[in-house]
Amino acid sequence: MKTNKDNFIPRDEALALLLNKWHPSPSTEMIHIEEALGRVTSEDIFSQNSLPVCRSSQVDGIAVRSADFVSDMPDTKNWVRGKDFVRADTGDDFDDRFDTVIRIEDISWGSNGQLNINDKACVKKGNLIKQCGSMVKENDLLVAAQTRLTPIHLSVLAAGGIEMIPVYAKPRVVYIPTGNELIPIGEKPKRGQNIETNGIMISNFLKQWGAEPINYPIVKDKIADLTTILEKAVQEADIVLINGGSSKGEEDYSVRLMRENGALLQHGIRAIPGKPVALGMLDNTPIINLPGPPLGTFYAMDWFVSALVHAFLKQPQPIRPKIKVTLCDTIIKPADYVDFEMFSRLVVKKSDTGYKASLLTWENNMPTMMTKCNSLLIVPAGITGYNAGDEKEVELLYGEEYIE
Repeated sequence: MKTNKDNFIPRDEALALLLNKWHPSPSTEMIHIEEALGRVTSEDIFSQNSLPVCRSSQVDGIAVRSADFVSDMPDTKNWVRGKDFVRADTGDDFDDRFDTVIRIEDISWGSNGQLNINDKACVKKGNLIKQCGSMVKENDLLVAAQTRLTPIHLSVLAAGGIEMIPVYAKPRVVYIPTGNELIPIGEKPKRGQNIETNGIMISNFLKQWGAEPINYPIVKDKIADLTTILEKAVQEADIVLINGGSSKGEEDYSVRLMRENGALLQHGIRAIPGKPVALGMLDNTPIINLPGPPLGTFYAMDWFVSALVHAFLKQPQPIRPKIKVTLCDTIIKPADYVDFEMFSRLVVKKSDTGYKASLLTWENNMPTMMTKCNSLLIVPAGITGYNAGDEKEVELLYGEEYIE
């Protein structure tokens, strides 16, 4: 069925339509701290420890009795280690008889091993001592709920005596590749065949965002098979992705199926490439029908699937860094799509006068289009394009440090 582009809607409206109808309820699971990097806490986590357990030295030095220094600097040449002072290095506990620490820089040893203390050393009760619980106290908040855990968080949790961590279960995302022409990775394509390459890209984006991908086998273009597979996927998944069948080919059954079972919310987005993406909801499970071409798949993943995964985990959508560049090429939007956004793929390079950006076009091969691109220029709806020499803001796909 041909899609009327007059019925297409902007990306933000489509995403809002989907999110407003979705009510995810992620479950909590307990995982070991060694496996928790990148996971999202499902509740506030409080310390089970007080550290230091008892007072300890803040620095390398010696511990002494402040009472010995009340009137003046005492004569220490006959002081005995263990009786008049003890060694107290950073983090060390020491005998309760001693109540202050002198830095190692303020002491020296005579030829006969006698202790010498700098006259200007600060010696007062409690100096350079960490008190019990001064680092963390039992029941202190260590990490708040809905925090994506970094190595620093894990160190704090370990200090608080936390070994098992409550986190949101990863959203389970089923991926269904469809198409009579598709063959698995590893097979040599023959005439009329194409390798199913989107799955590996999709799976790894999902892992990167914190989801659990579940890849189904390739489904041929038979509506009965698609119906059975979709019913199974909705029962198994938190989010379902169908790849292919969103355009107007004679065997593109996916959108038809979504429409017939009442799942279809929107077919067609006012953005190119990737405009045929379809969005649906069935039994509180979002269904995204991704375009088949890899670039269309990439954009649909970027626009919608990333947002769904982050919403499930109660995390903000990542924001790409932006820089100003000077365009090396004229960028013209197709006349029929002036009222659409257009995502142009660019290669940004450093120059003596700032950043320069060259346009990647369909004349480039697939590896170049997919891997050489390091930035995106979004031409807004209603704008026909830009001229070479214009200065524009672009989104970086990689950190600025990778620009050559």
